[in-house]
Amino acid sequence: MSLSPKALFRKPKAQPLIRAGDQARDARNWLAAAEAYSRALKIKPERADIWVQLGHAKKESGDLTGAEAAYLHSLTLAPRVADTHLQLGHLRRLQKRLEDAAAHFLDAAELDPGLQYPVDALMQLSAQGVAMDMTRARAVATRAGQTAFAPPQDVTIEMVAQQLDAALARLAPAIREENAALIQALMGGVAAAEKLAPQMAAAADRDAGLHLVFDISDLAGYFNVARLPTGIQRVQIEVISSLLQSPRAGLDVAVCTFSKERDLWVEVPGALFLRLCALSLESGDVQDPTWKTAVKGLKVLTDLSPEFAFRRGACLVNLGTSWWLQNYFLHVRKAKALYGIHYVPFVHDMIPIMTPEHCVKELTQDFISWALGVFAHADHFLTNSEASKRDLLTVADQLGQTVDPSNVHVVRLDADFRKPSISVPLSQTLARYGLSEGGYVLFVSTIESRKNHLNAFKAWLELIQRHGADKVPRLVCVGNRGWLNDAVFSKLETNRDLAAKVMIVSGVSDPDLANLYRASAFTLYPSTYEGWGLPVTESFCYGKAALLSDASSLPEAGGDFADYFRVGDQAEFVARLERLMLDLPYRRSREQNIVEHFQPRPWRELGVEIGDQMLAWFPAGQADALPAAHAPTLGRYYSMRRVDALAIHRSMESAERFRSGQGWWFPDDWGNWTKPQGGQLTLRLQPGDTPLRLYVGLRGLAELDQPYQIALGGMVVQADTLEPQETRWAAIRIQPDVFATGELTVSLKGGAFDDFAIGTKGVDTRKGGLGVVGFMICEESDLLSRADFMEALTLDQLDTL
Repeated sequence: MSLSPKALFRKPKAQPLIRAGDQARDARNWLAAAEAYSRALKIKPERADIWVQLGHAKKESGDLTGAEAAYLHSLTLAPRVADTHLQLGHLRRLQKRLEDAAAHFLDAAELDPGLQYPVDALMQLSAQGVAMDMTRARAVATRAGQTAFAPPQDVTIEMVAQQLDAALARLAPAIREENAALIQALMGGVAAAEKLAPQMAAAADRDAGLHLVFDISDLAGYFNVARLPTGIQRVQIEVISSLLQSPRAGLDVAVCTFSKERDLWVEVPGALFLRLCALSLESGDVQDPTWKTAVKGLKVLTDLSPEFAFRRGACLVNLGTSWWLQNYFLHVRKAKALYGIHYVPFVHDMIPIMTPEHCVKELTQDFISWALGVFAHADHFLTNSEASKRDLLTVADQLGQTVDPSNVHVVRLDADFRKPSISVPLSQTLARYGLSEGGYVLFVSTIESRKNHLNAFKAWLELIQRHGADKVPRLVCVGNRGWLNDAVFSKLETNRDLAAKVMIVSGVSDPDLANLYRASAFTLYPSTYEGWGLPVTESFCYGKAALLSDASSLPEAGGDFADYFRVGDQAEFVARLERLMLDLPYRRSREQNIVEHFQPRPWRELGVEIGDQMLAWFPAGQADALPAAHAPTLGRYYSMRRVDALAIHRSMESAERFRSGQGWWFPDDWGNWTKPQGGQLTLRLQPGDTPLRLYVGLRGLAELDQPYQIALGGMVVQADTLEPQETRWAAIRIQPDVFATGELTVSLKGGAFDDFAIGTKGVDTRKGGLGVVGFMICEESDLLSRADFMEALTLDQLDTL
């Protein structure tokens, strides 16, 4: 069959080639796909989408240069296509051009706000410390599902002027002429306001009062894994929310959170914080889409917002905890140096030090690390009871620290926990849990050893044996699982009588919990150690009698309204239980006393008390003095590893306090990685005429050689290379003129780094530079200290120095 002359000159069509490319792509035959797309583009070179497909095929086949050319050509044809920027972001990551990757992911997210992948990619890059336009990143974060929670945009004079210009432009000429005088007056007023705007802004800044910044880092971390708040989370939620919703004059309240991955604070919009808090109280369902959206919004903002800028002289108050953030105090020092901030932690208890037997080992170690740092950084302290204040002062004394008792302010947590605005029918709650009104005793507490559930179970068994099961009410334990609770659950599983009388429930919403209080016979709190005891106050808010141990702060929380037994006295415990269970007139009299005389405080009153105390301690705008460097003990070895002690003593010191600058990651079990830019040690030394000798332990990378430099006061004094996994002790002679000012800065910088994200599949996003094991400094003439150091190093006994 012969072809007609017309058919011989017919141009091939691109569509069959595109279909062939798509089929090869779906079969992951990338070379065939690239060949088909290339042939199609010779016919239809204007197809920007096919250039993207060609780039994808070349990228997957390993031809990154060809992929880059294809993607960039597509952008020349269609520059505002989100997918092209998304694919270029992928490519730049493969090329290790991470800042360029971030820029393209920003473009993709801005062009198509519905895309989730570029937002996730930006969060990962930000956690790795990749530089990006944080103003654009925060805007992307706000648009990524969080617009409803963002604070409303402030109206400025410039916005009013622009709106007026636009409105005038829309007016017909006749209307403008008719109202010329009025328009002229309006324009004149706006022009005058524009001239006064800088002065007005300056005055507003002066009158804003003390910048009171609440750090919610542990609350944010808690929301990542749980929803319904427990004690410390509840305090943060209620106090901060009350001040945000009803500001106190003289205070400018803000909220921030510390990002462990990015190693900095970021601002949390007040609207998002309030939304999260409201949702947290509604239910324990962490899979609820509304809750997940709000939590994801907080995570996106934390990962993509610029670093928080404190106002000069601001006060950073942490109502929660920070002991789990190993780099926290490094950044407190930075904020003090940059902004003159004041730092005030709220100490809820000293349980891991006072009663370590009730804590897991890792908690005790991290808490001791925190305690070693907090006394060196806190300007003042808040705490919740006189008992906690005494323990705080005791721990300070045991560490050889001096804390003036007047620098510790007690904020009693006698707040009103009732929330009449959110409720469910009592019958619905009782039916949900299979309970009857007055037929149970309520025990609200995390399930952990110090809460004393085991002795409560023992008392219940004794009462069942004494009176029979029918006369003994059920014990309803409401709380999440804590630590060291295996014995509690084992006891329930192995005793049939106990299992029939004890119920353990968790994930109880605020409305249901309120009903459980209301319908209980009375409440129980036999804890062996507390900072305050919020369930005690909760019980009184609902008019219920309470039986407490007399341990630590509980007599402060219970006052004259509670019944008590001596902690450890089981016979007295059973007797007090027996009276409240069986003597109804007595129990009613105790309830009547509570109803008539207990007066809980509104949460805002606690917030105002905290604000008033901050204003008394720190007049608005008065910046803190620049923190002084710490002085090492000559001849003493300072390990840079994470604290692993399980008890405290007076001679304990932390090497963490000598770190300075922003070039340190948090300590590991072996020592401390610097960031690629390097880290610094700042030491306060007594000026003199005697040279010093500094020993610094350095650690190399896993597989790469590590060129390094050590500088004193900016002058490089040693440069060499560490082999992979090598540990080396550098000895540096320090001339007296180097520390004549009384301060010595030691800079430690590597020339290579390990990307830990590769080996940990993104779990650890750090880039580790030069490793630092520890250091020792002594007088050069102190031969004994030098000999002791070398002997301890040889015998692997440096901790004995």
